[in-house]
Amino acid sequence: MTMNAPSQTARCVDLTSEQLADIARALGHPARLALVGALAEEPRCCGHLVEDLAQRDQRLAQSTVSQHLSVLVDAGLVERSTCGVQSHYRLNPRAFEGFQAALAAVTAPAQEGASLTRSMHGN
Repeated sequence: MTMNAPSQTARCVDLTSEQLADIARALGHPARLALVGALAEEPRCCGHLVEDLAQRDQRLAQSTVSQHLSVLVDAGLVERSTCGVQSHYRLNPRAFEGFQAALAAVTAPAQEGASLTRSMHGN
């Protein structure tokens, strides 16, 4: 398989606030979350993803699924490769690791404050 677009694994190492928001927006649609869930199980082509979403009670046209996949690819969360005329999609685990780390860094002060509050109240 050859890659259509360059890998974006390095994109999520040191995320800016804007990049973090872009990724959050990419994940901010129920269909895209369902696609991430399906791709977490195994890499798939667009047609199989359409069928998988239909089984999850999300009936979308292949063109709509393709558009949602493009958003996820552009955000660096999904990688696309081609084999002949078909495109195959898989999650970019490093992107999700970077997103999780950046989100943890953003929420760390709140988590620390909650821990302090619990310790002060004996919880």
